[in-house]
Amino acid sequence: MAATTMRRTMLFRWKKKISFAHSRHADSRIKTLCDTERLQEAMDTFEHLLSAKSESIPSLITCNHLLSSLVRQNRHESALSVYRLLVEADIVPNLRTFTIVINCHCQSGKMNNAFKVFEEIEAQGYVPNVITFSTLIKGFCRVGRMEDAVKLFNQMVSKQQAPNLYTYNTLIDGLCKAGKTHEAFGLVTVMLQKGHEPNTVTFTTLIDRLCKEGKLQGAEKLLYRMLKEGHNPNVITFTALIDGLCKKGNLDEGMKLFYEMPSKNICPNTVTYTALIDGFCKQNKLDKARKLFYEMLIKNIHPNVVTYNALIDGLCKERQWQEAAKLLQEMLDKGYKPDDITYNALSNGLCKEGKLQEALWLVDGMAQMGNQPDEITYNTLINGFCNVGNLEKAGELLQEMTENGCRPNLVNYNTFIDGVCKHSRIDEAQQIFYEMPKQGLSPDVVTYSTLMDGLCKGGNPKEAINLFKQMKDSGYVPDIITYSILEDALCNQGSSQEANRLLLHESLEKFSHDTDIFSSKQQHPQRYY
Repeated sequence: MAATTMRRTMLFRWKKKISFAHSRHADSRIKTLCDTERLQEAMDTFEHLLSAKSESIPSLITCNHLLSSLVRQNRHESALSVYRLLVEADIVPNLRTFTIVINCHCQSGKMNNAFKVFEEIEAQGYVPNVITFSTLIKGFCRVGRMEDAVKLFNQMVSKQQAPNLYTYNTLIDGLCKAGKTHEAFGLVTVMLQKGHEPNTVTFTTLIDRLCKEGKLQGAEKLLYRMLKEGHNPNVITFTALIDGLCKKGNLDEGMKLFYEMPSKNICPNTVTYTALIDGFCKQNKLDKARKLFYEMLIKNIHPNVVTYNALIDGLCKERQWQEAAKLLQEMLDKGYKPDDITYNALSNGLCKEGKLQEALWLVDGMAQMGNQPDEITYNTLINGFCNVGNLEKAGELLQEMTENGCRPNLVNYNTFIDGVCKHSRIDEAQQIFYEMPKQGLSPDVVTYSTLMDGLCKGGNPKEAINLFKQMKDSGYVPDIITYSILEDALCNQGSSQEANRLLLHESLEKFSHDTDIFSSKQQHPQRYY
């Protein structure tokens, strides 16, 4: 160890082109500026000390302090600029310097750059430690590169660098966010075998994942185990459970947990309130949602965009436009920027109310605010104009999507075809259907079924049968709705269609044998637009 240190010291001296004298005053000034978040002044001082006019340079400890301060404030480009300057000044980075730079790249999502710095560490004669490994693992987890994260974890173990609790929690969190719940629990087993006890962070991460998967019973069991082992749940733990209960529609249990929080000295936060407000709005219990919203304001807990979106969506569904518009204005007055979800909730409500011109004005305003309409926004408008029979405008909107750089998707085409069919313009619907491949889209079961329904209602079951055969030949598996459409049509055609009806019954019998029809009904609520 002493020999290595001496070698680095000699290298440091060898690399110096001129003799520098470290200035304690300069170090102290830069540190003070960093600690008081006057980072631009700290950078200016640093650059001056490295200039040719200065006879002293900051110590490496001070350089690292400046780097970490910049990264902590998300000033990543500035941090990299400082790093380049210190390298150009022949100041030799140490392991901490490299780790800070790796963290900087990780926070920016530039994982290839982070890994290059990691490889440079060994080239400089350093051995990455648990902090270095954990920082890079966290970076891979943040961008969803779980294979790389696991590979690096295994490399860490093979190099006799024992992961600590932070490392395990980081990887467990990454696996959970990637939906690899089984692997996350497997890592907990490894963690226990290595003598590391799960803490509140570990339990909360797993509880949150189980709640997101709707496995509330498993989450509650884990909470019981957490309490039994002496770990106190925090606001994130409670919020995860409350959100899971709300999404299951079990608001009474969610409120019980909410009222239990103060007894544990835990204060609900914005996310907690938002989960409950959203739950009550989805059950059309606006009075309770409003009460919680105003309680937030009284307690000085600030709503966020998600909170406003939940309440606006609930108000729109109940046709309470004035209050929804008032909330939108309140968002703007408080400096919150409405997002696509905000505008989609409002435009959807206006379209359902038949206020199509107002919906168009809203979407125009949305674009002026820098929020370009997406496929969901356009689909709402297309559906609205189809419902009132203004198919020309609906078609214009489909064309406008492409012009505005928003490529129409399958749902947009299915919505338009359904609207055209409902207004008995079957030839036009067929034309749109056969143009879809030119737009890079393949019809799905919904597309075929929609057009077959239009053909049958238009008195052309023969063409519908041909389309049915084309659908099967293309490899699509008809569902119960497809069969119901054709069977209803054929039953109304008389005995001349007996052969086709028998063919349909044979297919339906095979479909019933191979699949659970009743569960299929549950999987396809509101198939048509």
